[in-house]
Amino acid sequence: METDMERLFDKAVEDRNVKMILTEMRRDRCQSAEVQKYGCDALFRTVQHNAAAAREAASLGVFQDVASAINAFSGHIDLCTEACTAVWRIMREGGFSISRAALEQGAFDCLKKVMDGHPEGSAPNESALLALECLADHGLISFERSPQMQELQQQKHKGKAFAKILIVPERGF
Repeated sequence: METDMERLFDKAVEDRNVKMILTEMRRDRCQSAEVQKYGCDALFRTVQHNAAAAREAASLGVFQDVASAINAFSGHIDLCTEACTAVWRIMREGGFSISRAALEQGAFDCLKKVMDGHPEGSAPNESALLALECLADHGLISFERSPQMQELQQQKHKGKAFAKILIVPERGF
């Protein structure tokens, strides 16, 4: 059964109303992880394939709101996953200038907090990494290489290259 909160966010998504989503997230004042999670999901869906909505969200301070939600509920797996994917989507749709605004509004610190607070390979960790990679794609951050990776890249390999390919039919045919 759909709650009033879910209906409200669904209506905002249908109307592409970023301001309504942020108003509800701010009204909650980070008291409920569920409100923040649904808000982040609604932001993701509203901004998807809509660069104008991404610019509007950034101008309204979306990254500060998402950072506040992450800081308040950094251990909540679903919220952190939704928040990081919302940040990624907004930056991806908005491009370089919006990604730079994300850095200025505290997105980097909250993404790093999610990466450090969740195990490698978990959904929140992977979604934070995805958003950080978007920042790296725009040249705003860079990842340092581990000593093992540097060593592997410096090694010279001689001989013929080969690949083993396994072709398996799809099921149901």
